[in-house]
Amino acid sequence: MILLVSLVFGALAAITLVAASTGYRGIACDPDRGYVFPEHVVRDPELNRRANQSVAFWCTGVSVLAVAPLFPLVQLMTDGVEGQSLTTSSATVLAAYGLGLVAMGRVPFELIKRYAAAPTGTPAGD
Repeated sequence: MILLVSLVFGALAAITLVAASTGYRGIACDPDRGYVFPEHVVRDPELNRRANQSVAFWCTGVSVLAVAPLFPLVQLMTDGVEGQSLTTSSATVLAAYGLGLVAMGRVPFELIKRYAAAPTGTPAGD
């Protein structure tokens, strides 16, 4: 059980680190190498930059936070005590923590969908 939970948190850390790298490389808005976002975000350089920064920031944070439970879990695995497993309460806390991290990883993608298009064609002087 401890190995399985460790693998899940390790996979979450790796996946979100890959997502963060798309933001750092500036390709989060590229539908071929990144993610699909609204067309006005892809075309507007400022919104595109904000989207990349948002993906990089949030996904890096989730990746770092996903590594945190690995320290005590690996310690439990390497203690050498046979039959050691997680208690129900610790498994519940880890599951809630993992769900919270997944929700946190979705934040930039939901925020980017709400970016407003820049107004066009407004006369100067109004």
